Amino acid sequence: MFNDISMLVMKLKKYFFYWLFSMLVLTTLYAVFGPKTKRINLRSVNFHSTESAELYFKNMRSFSYDRIVDDKANYILYRIKSREKDTTLVGLNFLIVNNWLQDENYILAEFHPYSFIDGGLFSKNKNRCDTLMLDGSDAEAHFIFAAHFFEQLTAGSKFYYRNQQDKLVELGISEKNRKSLSKTLSDYFRLVGKLR
Repeated sequence: MFNDISMLVMKLKKYFFYWLFSMLVLTTLYAVFGPKTKRINLRSVNFHSTESAELYFKNMRSFSYDRIVDDKANYILYRIKSREKDTTLVGLNFLIVNNWLQDENYILAEFHPYSFIDGGLFSKNKNRCDTLMLDGSDAEAHFIFAAHFFEQLTAGSKFYYRNQQDKLVELGISEKNRKSLSKTLSDYFRLVGKLR
């Protein structure tokens, strides 16, 4: 009887190692050949977050942000600490706005100078070019712009804008700032339940 049990244990160990090896191979294949772009579902623009997402952001992620309390509007503003702070450079940052009275969170694109977005922002990845427009100044327009920007950012796109001479100029996003933008946008879209 002891011999039968030890044979069964050996078989189970063998099956477990086969299963473990196949899971590692499948995970590696998915990581290498799986989708590279994080897609945001824009059919339903949502500003509400679950309590668990809000607690995670406040307890784990908010320490990476400069926090400003706007008493007049009853908002809490979050700007990531690692952002590009030199406003003399043409650039883009994102601001997370927590409207705790309405239990909503917004994302706002901050352009410096603001006029550089007037002609749109162009993204180029391999042979594909897209135009990102900020169609309005309301929260939904900023949400849609941020979602499109995040998709292009995670795909490794380069960004361009039209200067005053109507020429396309690359938006100088350093690797550090690219990571900063990606962290801000992924934190926001996790906060509102668009990313897991």
